[in-house]
Amino acid sequence: MPYATALCMLENPRLEMAGQGALGFYDDISYECDYNGLAYDHAEGERLARALGTKSVLMMRNHGVLAVGQTVAQAFERLYFLERAAQQQVLALSTGRALRLVPEPVVKATLAQFQSSTTVGGRERSDLHFEALKRMLDRSSPDYAN
Repeated sequence: MPYATALCMLENPRLEMAGQGALGFYDDISYECDYNGLAYDHAEGERLARALGTKSVLMMRNHGVLAVGQTVAQAFERLYFLERAAQQQVLALSTGRALRLVPEPVVKATLAQFQSSTTVGGRERSDLHFEALKRMLDRSSPDYAN
């Protein structure tokens, strides 16, 4: 996740509510700003789990990002869309111009729209997305599973 990792390297690593892709992450990202080197002991994992709390994403300063979900498909989809939102933010910041944030009432309304559309035809959107990506991988690199 090069763009999400790039954000984690900034003094302010926050994913800003400046683009539609970021709005689905409103109030669902924790930030761990104390890089402690490689995680060689159980205590570091516990510290990071506490930092994640009830959120689905943990942005770890000077390291990168962690995404969780109730299924692998959900975790992957969170990470997938986080990376795209981070990419948009990094590209916008690269212009040297200020970000234009989405007003909070619009952020909250859009988040509600995202949260009300988790299924398509009675199936979890994240499962459909994950299955589609696996089909693409099956076609392009069928030996990946070996």
